[in-house]
Amino acid sequence: MSEYYDGTKLLSMLDINGDKPEIYICTTNRSGGKTTYFGRLLVRRFLKYGEKFALLYRFNYELDDVADKFFKDLGCLFFQDKAMRTERRASGIYHELFLQDSDEEEKGGVSCGYAISINSADQIKKYSHLFSDVKAILFDEFQSETNHYCANEVTKFQSVHTSIARGQGEQVRHVPVFMLSNPVTLLNPYYVALGIASRLRSDTQFLRGHGFVMEQGYVESAD
Repeated sequence: MSEYYDGTKLLSMLDINGDKPEIYICTTNRSGGKTTYFGRLLVRRFLKYGEKFALLYRFNYELDDVADKFFKDLGCLFFQDKAMRTERRASGIYHELFLQDSDEEEKGGVSCGYAISINSADQIKKYSHLFSDVKAILFDEFQSETNHYCANEVTKFQSVHTSIARGQGEQVRHVPVFMLSNPVTLLNPYYVALGIASRLRSDTQFLRGHGFVMEQGYVESAD
């Protein structure tokens, strides 16, 4: 792989059925640049096309300080003239993200997306109409380094995606999910549910399945 991660090939792939995937999975070693690549992609798509995005976390407490967690490094690297802030909504069930000029007043900016948690799947369902403008979802660290997952996490993940993918006059919209992590274990709940655990080999670089494509990479400069 090159010095920094580039997701161009992964994003160009079709799934095993020849269809546009709903899920794009990317695992590389730590600091490989995957989070930066996909975060930059979402912000650029918003600035160019007005496409809102959702940041997906596991637990609700992770939504605190989400603007700093997501945008601090991105802003320094690529968007020096921009700043991001958030506002808690629905008693903190989700946070709304605002992108603004860095010299703009504190409460300015334009809504660019939302931060939500998998564990709030039931509550998210009640607010699904508010997320009908989301065009893509970023789920960083989908493999837990400490094996700390939600109860019935995959079911809740599917529920959240369904809640977001309805609306705008369509029963189901195509809303891609970019799932990123360091390689932790083949036995994580997503690999098991998608049948990846039984198919993945150490020398596999790309893997296609029903509704998903996956890239397993290694960035030498990150070590």
